Amino acid sequence: MTKWPERTRGWEDALILRTRNLLEDTAKRFGLDCKWDASGPVEVACRYPAQAGLDFDLGFSLSHDEFICWGEHWYADIFPADDEGNWNDIVGVVEGLVSGDARVLLYHALGRTKPYWTEVQVRRIDKWVSVSTGVGCAVPPIIRPIILQNGLPPRRGNAKFAYGSILLLLVVGAAAFMLMT
Repeated sequence: MTKWPERTRGWEDALILRTRNLLEDTAKRFGLDCKWDASGPVEVACRYPAQAGLDFDLGFSLSHDEFICWGEHWYADIFPADDEGNWNDIVGVVEGLVSGDARVLLYHALGRTKPYWTEVQVRRIDKWVSVSTGVGCAVPPIIRPIILQNGLPPRRGNAKFAYGSILLLLVVGAAAFMLMT
């Protein structure tokens, strides 16, 4: 195993090479077509289009030390990418989204078509563990996730209250009331 890149001269180049190798190797191992994009303002960017063996489009990029993965109407990031624990999560996300050992939860407020929050989870032992979560406010504060997992059709989770959104709406409402009085 190669030594973890240190934040000395050249650390960013080592991280770029490591990321590119991960994305190339994953595409080769799973027999996927990989489209590279060198035109953007990031160091590494590629996309695995939906194809045999992959049910949905996946995009990946590295910008300095922030790793980003995305699909239609969602994105998630892992920062800093040069932390060894985070790197293990990045490997788990890239390989897991292709193999089905990771999944994306797209949280929608009831009546909304686009998600307000995304959660990427990897399977560890017998449970799902979140490695990246988004931030947002659901209005109305009742949510229902769509679960994307390669090899399975998209499915809906159970509707539930978005307690963080309820709390935020109460705080904003209280602040507005206090400003008006």
